[in-house]
Amino acid sequence: MRVLKKELWPYKVELDLDQSQPKIAEVENWLGQHYGVYKGRWNQVNQWDHTVFYFRQGQDATMFTLRWS
Repeated sequence: MRVLKKELWPYKVELDLDQSQPKIAEVENWLGQHYGVYKGRWNQVNQWDHTVFYFRQGQDATMFTLRWS
């Protein structure tokens, strides 16, 4: 399982979504609209049965969690 460096991406949120589910595109679009480009303020690692979203700022991870969990 791939894990990003905690120094760069200290906050993470796991969702039970994988790339085969249509809702993942909705999540990625929301992230782009609210936090900008991929690997700017947010990042993601896709696993076979879930996706882990990483954030540089704690408040971004909190807002994401409130919206999608």
